[in-house]
Amino acid sequence: MFAMKTIRAGQRAAVWDKRGDVAFVAGPKRLMLSLSHSIQLLTRHAAGPHEYLVVRFKDGHVQHLHGPAAVWFHPVEHEEVRVLPAIHLDANEAVVVYRQEPEKVSRRVVRGPDVFMPAANEWLHEFSWHGSDPSTPRKKVPHALRFTKLRVIPDQTYVDVEDVRTADDALLVVQLMVFFELACIDTMLDQTHDPTADFVNAVSADVIDFVAGLTFESFKEHTEQLNDLATYRALTSRAERIGYRINKVVYRGYQANPRLQAMHDHAIEARTKLRLESETERQSQELADLRLAREADRANQRQQMEAADLAHKNRLSALAHEQSARELQAEREQELSHRQREREQEREHERLSNELKAAQQQALNRERAAFLQSVRSLEVDMTRYLTARYQHPDRLIRIDGNGDRQAQLHLHEG
Repeated sequence: MFAMKTIRAGQRAAVWDKRGDVAFVAGPKRLMLSLSHSIQLLTRHAAGPHEYLVVRFKDGHVQHLHGPAAVWFHPVEHEEVRVLPAIHLDANEAVVVYRQEPEKVSRRVVRGPDVFMPAANEWLHEFSWHGSDPSTPRKKVPHALRFTKLRVIPDQTYVDVEDVRTADDALLVVQLMVFFELACIDTMLDQTHDPTADFVNAVSADVIDFVAGLTFESFKEHTEQLNDLATYRALTSRAERIGYRINKVVYRGYQANPRLQAMHDHAIEARTKLRLESETERQSQELADLRLAREADRANQRQQMEAADLAHKNRLSALAHEQSARELQAEREQELSHRQREREQEREHERLSNELKAAQQQALNRERAAFLQSVRSLEVDMTRYLTARYQHPDRLIRIDGNGDRQAQLHLHEG
C-alpha cells in the first residue's frame, strides 16, 4: 500500500524508512510513501536582528547563532533549538560576562549602549542582593533582587534602622535614604556579593553609635546631624572599599513605640496649641499696630493734601497778583510811551513851526534887504527913508553929543 504526501513550498520534512535511515525533503514536492515509511515535518527556527539562536546538540556542545539567522531542527543532531532575545543595554547599564577558556575562566564587563549576544562559551553574572520585602516594603530581605543588568548611574535606597536605643532606653526606628554611586565594578565584584546588605549593616552601625549617647529629647534636637555625611564613617568607609561612593544620606524621620509616641504626640499637640495661641495673639497685636499705622498714614496724607491745597491757593494768588502787576506796569508803560510820543510830536511840530517862521523871516529879510538895496541904488537917504517909514519904531536908540560935552545914550522902548 502506498500513500501520497505533499511537502509544501517553505516546508521541510524528514522521511524515515523501515531501517531507521532518514532522508530530508524540501518542498514543494509530492512523495509516494509506503506503510513502512514515516514522515516528520521539521520546525524552522528564525532569529531576528535583536535575537540569537541557541542550538543544543545531542553530543553535548552548544552553538549560538547571532541573528538574523534561521535553522531547521535536525532530529538526528539537535537536542533543542531556542530563540532568545539579545540583551539591550542602555547607556547607564552594564553586564558582567564570564567566558570559559581552555585553561581558565575570564571575566569582562560590557557597558551600554549595546545589544549584547553571548557566545556559546559565555554566561552572565546573576546578582542576588537584598531588597524590599513584598509584604513589608520598608524591610530589607536577602535575595529579593535578582538581575543581570547592573545600573551604573547614581541610585538611592531606603533604609529603616530598627531597634535603635537611646541613652534613656527609648526604642526607635530611624528612617534614612542613602544616595550612592557605583564607581568600580571590578572592585565591587571582588569585595562583596551584596552591596545593599553592606550598606544596611554599615549605616545601622553608624546610627546606633550616634543615638546611643543621646537621650530621646536630645536626639530630637540633634536630628539635623543625621543629614551630615560625616556622621556615617562606617558607611563611607565600607562603600569605598567595595567600589561605591556615598553621595548623601537624608534623614526621613523616626518611629517610636506606641506609648512613647503617644506621649510625644500629646506634647507636640500641647506645644502646637500654645504656638497657635501665641501666633494668634501676635497676629492680633500686629493687626492693631497695622490699623494704628494706617490711621497715622491717612492723617499724614490728609495733612499733606491740605498743605498742598493751601500752597496751591497761595501760588494761584501770587500768580494773579503778579499778573495784575504786570498788566498795570504794561498800562503805565503804554501811557508813558503815548505821552512821550505826544511830546515828541509837539516838539517836532514846534521845531517845524520855528523852522517855518525862521524861513519866512529869512525870506522877508532877504526881500527887505533886496528892497533897501534897490532903494539905496536910487541914491535915497536911507536914514530919512527909514525914519519916515518907521515913525513909531519898537526901539529908539539916540546918542547926543555936542562940542566938549560928553556923549549921552538914550534908549526908548516903543
